[in-house]
Amino acid sequence: MPVEPSQAQHEETVVPIKPGLRAARADAAALAATAVQVRTRTPFWQYLAGALLIAAAVFVFALFPRLMQPASDRPAAAATAPQPSAPDAPQLSAEELARLKSQADSLLAKLLSQQSQLDALHVDSWGGDQYAHYKELGNAGEDAFLANDFTKAVAKYTDATSVGSELLSRSGEIVQHAIAAAQEAFAAANAEVAIAQYDVVLGIEPENATAKAGRARAERLPEVLTLVERGNAERDAGERQKAIATYREALAIDPRWEPASRALAAVTANVRDADFELAMSQGSKALAAESYAEAEKQFQTALALRPQAHEAQDGLTQAQEGERLGKIALTEARALAFERRELWDQAIGQYKGALVDDPTLVFAKTGLERSELRAGLDAKLRNLIDNPTLLFGDTVLADARKLVVEARGIAEPGPVLTDQIGKLDRLVTLAGTPIAVRLTSDQHTEVTVYRVGALGSFAAKELQLRPGTYTAIGSRNGFHDVRQTFTVVPGRTLPPINVICSEPI
Repeated sequence: MPVEPSQAQHEETVVPIKPGLRAARADAAALAATAVQVRTRTPFWQYLAGALLIAAAVFVFALFPRLMQPASDRPAAAATAPQPSAPDAPQLSAEELARLKSQADSLLAKLLSQQSQLDALHVDSWGGDQYAHYKELGNAGEDAFLANDFTKAVAKYTDATSVGSELLSRSGEIVQHAIAAAQEAFAAANAEVAIAQYDVVLGIEPENATAKAGRARAERLPEVLTLVERGNAERDAGERQKAIATYREALAIDPRWEPASRALAAVTANVRDADFELAMSQGSKALAAESYAEAEKQFQTALALRPQAHEAQDGLTQAQEGERLGKIALTEARALAFERRELWDQAIGQYKGALVDDPTLVFAKTGLERSELRAGLDAKLRNLIDNPTLLFGDTVLADARKLVVEARGIAEPGPVLTDQIGKLDRLVTLAGTPIAVRLTSDQHTEVTVYRVGALGSFAAKELQLRPGTYTAIGSRNGFHDVRQTFTVVPGRTLPPINVICSEPI
């Protein structure tokens, strides 16, 4: 079929255009197909119109690229002036050119596949400067290919594929780091940051199972946190059963939320402890009333809650032996049981009751003396622990130190006394540990701190003061005195105390 001249000119114009990365980002598959079709077409009239072909080739390779170049990108007129010629590039044979062109084709195909993978990973959102460099290398390779500089095209395409491989590898590192950051944020109860990090992962790997599951948990985390907070409020208000129900509601949403699990375990243990104490109290009352059947029932309930509780076992034994033991033996057993539980007032009552019936009972006399001594020690310890500000006085603090030493000398102190010794010892240490207090003034006011002494005038001064209440007095000729009273509390940092006489007389 004859070919029109206009048709021939069009085909010759298209031949050197190589679909590259720029075209691939718009429609890589379509342009690649077009390129293959154009490159594989061999016009049959080429052998009959050699002169026309040469003219068309000169137009295509020398003039057409300049005509197609945007005006803004064309070199300025001055740039067209004759330039010193560059050294001639090594001349390549037709076979070498064909081999380089084939290699460039293969690299471009690999680059297009690589670009497709990166696009699927949303590289624009995380590739940064490295991705920009990747595109620059690809574009440079494309420009070289269009200029028939296949050696440069191969080099640029090779560099681009290397950078692309690094980007693909980097995407995996980003996924790992984002998942770790999301899990850390989730553990810190920061749902917003966790969701954002999981979204980074899902933007790269939409089907990442860890990220999908983690994001689902993070989306419901605010509900869980609200329920845990409500459960904490109910627990603090003494509504333990409500708190248990609320914690279970939170765990129904997220069974793996550790704070809810720990809170549920703690409040459940508190309920169990309260039930144990109630059963022990009821059992002791039944023993005191000599209602041995009821006492046995209560102590068995206590043992069901705490099987290793020696006091519950003691109470059960007393209840079971109540009918057999005489009144004196039972009184002694009761008193000893109260002593083991460090219930000194109840033990004293038992010993006094036994002495009313028989003032000669040795066990009752020694037990009463022992229990009264421990009751007095218990009262002193409780008073200081419940009123720690008493320790701010030098005399009381010295007495408290002696009391700690005395308490530590008790043989078989028991858990209550051991706990009291630890608490009072900590309070004594805090009360005796100076705390930094900063005073500020105007360098004109004379400052005196009661219990410390005169400090003179200054701009700022730092004192080391033991916990307690202090009064700073400021005086200055021609001005009214000022008074600042402040309290130094263990574990609390005071703001600077400003002592300035500013009101003229």
